[in-house]
Amino acid sequence: MRKMGIDFFDEQVVEGGFPEGALILVAGEPGSGKTIFSSTWLYNGAKKFGEKGVYISFAETKTDFFEEMKQLGMDFGELEQKGLFKFIDLVTVSSETIEKEIELIMGEILTFQPQRVVLDSISVFGQLMGQAKLRAFLHTTLGRFMKATGATVLLIAEKPMGQEKVGYGIEEFVVDGVIVLKSKSLGESLIRLMEVRKMRRRSIKKPQFEYTISSHGIEFLDIPELRRAEIEPTWEKISTGIKKLDEIVGGGLYRGSSVLLVGMTGTGKTTFALHFAVNNALEGRKALYLAFEEPMDQLLRAAKNYGLPIEKVLNGNLNILNIIPEAHTPVQTFIRIKRAIEEHKPEVLVVDSLTALKQHMNEKELTKMLRYLTLLTKEYRTTIYFTLNDETDFRVVPMTGASTLTDVIIGLRYELVNDRIERRLAVVKARGSNHSRKIYRYEITDEGVVIYE
Repeated sequence: MRKMGIDFFDEQVVEGGFPEGALILVAGEPGSGKTIFSSTWLYNGAKKFGEKGVYISFAETKTDFFEEMKQLGMDFGELEQKGLFKFIDLVTVSSETIEKEIELIMGEILTFQPQRVVLDSISVFGQLMGQAKLRAFLHTTLGRFMKATGATVLLIAEKPMGQEKVGYGIEEFVVDGVIVLKSKSLGESLIRLMEVRKMRRRSIKKPQFEYTISSHGIEFLDIPELRRAEIEPTWEKISTGIKKLDEIVGGGLYRGSSVLLVGMTGTGKTTFALHFAVNNALEGRKALYLAFEEPMDQLLRAAKNYGLPIEKVLNGNLNILNIIPEAHTPVQTFIRIKRAIEEHKPEVLVVDSLTALKQHMNEKELTKMLRYLTLLTKEYRTTIYFTLNDETDFRVVPMTGASTLTDVIIGLRYELVNDRIERRLAVVKARGSNHSRKIYRYEITDEGVVIYE
């Protein structure tokens, strides 16, 4: 097995890794991440599994390659010094000398005895050799090499923009596996998709997988549901941060539950969320507040105005992260939240707000993210608050996905009473709890949220 060294890819995409002695075509449009994908496979092969790798490049020089990969945390210079990696630069080779160069290179590779080889790119290689010689090279030269050494070879190919054809169109018929990296627009975002078209000796469970490219390299949308163990139910409850609200929801919130605060603008959704985060942090629980709308200073000012001693727990039990949703794709946003959960290991988490996320992704993508987050937080036993703005009656939740996926729904709204605006609260849903069915009046004072009978 020639594993990628990324658990999700090895477990869910190729069932343990690429077969030994296989020829794999990795195709994609410019900027799709072909070089990063192939380099990650080489780098992890050496670092994690002690397997030698060779990168044959017609596209960039050794200096450029080493610098670019080091920015992504892959130090190929270190591997080279340890005798685990060799870079072969063919950027300046011509069509007149290509056959002689290949003969010398194959001899050098046979001496080095690598288990992993990347050829970047087969498209340039084909232009230099011609279609007939390219087919012969793939069938004979590479075939003999792989049989003799058991090495696995990745061939990088350029896929023209908007076309399904890969390279010369012949490569797909002579290789053991075909992976196509592609992208599609979704509003302001670009969604990256990996399509597994063919993989001999492996069953393909699913044809497409979402991925993203970040400062950590290539990352996949690791769906928690696919890898999590069965979770035993817990009867432990934690506070909403508001004593009266604890009574209303039936004695607090089950640990690991998800709560949706839905209400009109100005009903205090962020205030309720701050009570939840700050008061639980004061009780010794780790809290994480993800702010997608309000800046840090505004949240701190609001907490102090409502009598919440946020300075006692900030950057201790409570951490606040500001995230700009329009700067990330849905997958990037989920991965960033997932990484924050793994880093801080919060017992309570606030996502404020779904409204900001909804403006930059469609409802299908947002519902999918909600599903993944609720699965992830249940795995970590993290109780999560989502806030959502809606100007209608609180008995109607505007996102059907949110109403189905969350365990508790708290509705907030205004009412006009004797020419005076009053705030109202009701628990629309609380799974497994004997919650109150009444509608309560509440106010936001300099001591925070006060709920009346």
